[in-house]
Amino acid sequence: MESAFSQSDNDVMQKLNAYVQDIPSLLVVGKLLIKQGQQYHSPGSKGSAASRLRLSDLMTQEEWTSRLGDEFEQIVDDGHTWLSLSSVEIHIWTRQAGNSKIELSDTDGNGYAFGTLFPTVNLGDINHAFQRGLELVKGRVLAELESINADRALFDRAAAWSPPCPLESATLRSAFEYGVWAMAYDRYAHWRTTLQKKPHNMASRRRTSTSISTWKQRL
Repeated sequence: MESAFSQSDNDVMQKLNAYVQDIPSLLVVGKLLIKQGQQYHSPGSKGSAASRLRLSDLMTQEEWTSRLGDEFEQIVDDGHTWLSLSSVEIHIWTRQAGNSKIELSDTDGNGYAFGTLFPTVNLGDINHAFQRGLELVKGRVLAELESINADRALFDRAAAWSPPCPLESATLRSAFEYGVWAMAYDRYAHWRTTLQKKPHNMASRRRTSTSISTWKQRL
């Protein structure tokens, strides 16, 4: 499974194509396509953006997120947008019987499934695709066990195995929300840490420290 967020959808499809070409025996591949509502830009080292955050110390993830409410589709702090979501799509391809490999160009047949995780949750076809994929894995395992004359008890246990229950949408959505908050925090933390290391910032701190020392002396 590849994620198209920090990389473009085209880059992800090229990777999936490379996987399929290099390993024709692959049974299932997929991508998570996360579309941003607006392109992210760092506040930078200068300017008025996120002016309050510039003056405060780096917060922990818990400290930072606890101040911002529960809405995760548009994460804004100090007037700056740290993450904006438009939609989240899931695409799954499974290898079909009689084909030499997975056909990524086929998005109309039984070998392809599409679902969404945001703004709406629709995982019906995705669950069916995962079920088919696990059945393919089971068939591959049984064929391998048979080819090596595996112990009959082991073979019977594998044959009796059934794919687990479908993906639980609430659990998946919760895990995704956590990932979104973590990504937004990483952007903030990276910016704040980088800002701390800037020479002009150190010089500014020295000037401030000198001014405070002078002020104390005058008192």
